[in-house]
Amino acid sequence: MLSSAAEEASHAERWLSRLPTPLAIFTFALSGVLLGISVTKGFRDPDFFWHLTTGELIAKTGQVPSVDPFSFTWAGMPWTLHEWLSELLIYWLVTGAGQLGALIVFGFVPAAIFAVMAGMLARQGVRVAAFGLPAVLIGLVVTPYVTLRPQAISWLLLAVLLWVLIELRPDRPARVLWLVPLFVLWANLHGVYVVGLGVVGVYALFTVLGRTSMSPAWRWVIVAAVGCLLASMVTPAGPAGILYPFRYVDSGDWGLANIQEWQSPDFHEPAHLALLGLIVAVGLNAGRNTPGWLIMLSWVGLVMSLIALRNAPIAAVFCLPTLALGLEARLRQRPGKGATIRPRRVGVAFGRRLIEMGAATAVVIGSLAVLLPPVLGSQIERSIDDRFPSAAIDLLLEADPDARVLADYGWGGYVIHRLYESGGRVFVDGRNDMYDQAILEEYDAVKDADPGWEEITDRYGVDALLLSPLTTATRGPAEAAGWCERYRDENQVLYLRTCEDG
Repeated sequence: MLSSAAEEASHAERWLSRLPTPLAIFTFALSGVLLGISVTKGFRDPDFFWHLTTGELIAKTGQVPSVDPFSFTWAGMPWTLHEWLSELLIYWLVTGAGQLGALIVFGFVPAAIFAVMAGMLARQGVRVAAFGLPAVLIGLVVTPYVTLRPQAISWLLLAVLLWVLIELRPDRPARVLWLVPLFVLWANLHGVYVVGLGVVGVYALFTVLGRTSMSPAWRWVIVAAVGCLLASMVTPAGPAGILYPFRYVDSGDWGLANIQEWQSPDFHEPAHLALLGLIVAVGLNAGRNTPGWLIMLSWVGLVMSLIALRNAPIAAVFCLPTLALGLEARLRQRPGKGATIRPRRVGVAFGRRLIEMGAATAVVIGSLAVLLPPVLGSQIERSIDDRFPSAAIDLLLEADPDARVLADYGWGGYVIHRLYESGGRVFVDGRNDMYDQAILEEYDAVKDADPGWEEITDRYGVDALLLSPLTTATRGPAEAAGWCERYRDENQVLYLRTCEDG
């Protein structure tokens, strides 16, 4: 028979076990902060607008475009839509839940990434003390990139993939085949599925070399890897589509010169210091208590982020479990007092857990209360108006709704969203990977008023120029070439071929 003290301890431990773990409480608090930040950033990604319009086009036509419908420079030319399902999802969210609802749903994506990572690591014995510091560092790395964009779905699926691989055991080898339907879905959501294929390939290699828990069942892993490759071809583009995402490996000279996410990090910039801290942390961790395949992926991810900043969230997903597993191993080496909860301490532990829950709830509520009000209601529209040339587009819809518009590269998606239905088309937009390099260089020539720029606008039949007042062409060359200024403020300048409406 148990002693009275033992019964008391057993009863108290049962009550304590019903409360969320410290790791779950911490993850809840961090996720709430990330949700607030994501929603507060609003529609800062200019590509959101052409994603939304593409989703609307798919919903209304029932077909996935295979040629470009939005520009007049690449019209009718091939366009591999590797994220069509995400765009359809974005359209459904915006039409069903409104702009704020769509922001909130995508705001849960970074929160879900940390929840998946916390769940995976908890099953590996990682406690909050080992998870917290790496999670905060990873949060700082990914915060600049979280917004309503299809890439975020890929980061979440990458975390899910790692969980599946870490959980695989040779006594239940068939579970690895769950990866096949995952890649059918992923290949239609976003092109970063090719990174997922790389992860599966690395895991398969280490398995064949006898370096994973699935090595005794290596044939299952090979079958699954081949299945994932074949599953990635189940898209509207078919087998040829699997090659398209590799265009991201080479963004071209124009992309490297003009798109910050394609550039390498500048560690003189404060915004990039978190990535530098992540590199240092992974180096200091030295792969402790981490599977070899995951160590390799961590370093591959960091190299990818050094090549292009847009890969920083991928590196973050790879590095979080590496750092947490290594830190947990170090903490377990410290002398402890044992895991047994003494009766007189159970009440203290119970009270401490309640305080932690209350503190986490206060952090989430406080963060949302501070961060969300500025974007609620009309503030969303106002932020869009402040960031994008809405006033100029309003005028253009009246004067020339089916115009061929040479707009600032970062405004192209917004112009597509506003003018596509009325027949307006753009010179270029955020689909840098689709356009021929020569078209992007011609866009630069017009914007910078290089010699011969008027011939380019004549050859393409450009009807309107929509550029920043800081652009060279808007400081005299456009007027000198006969363009008529129809609108100007501190953010945007609109020129038309003629001063007559229509």
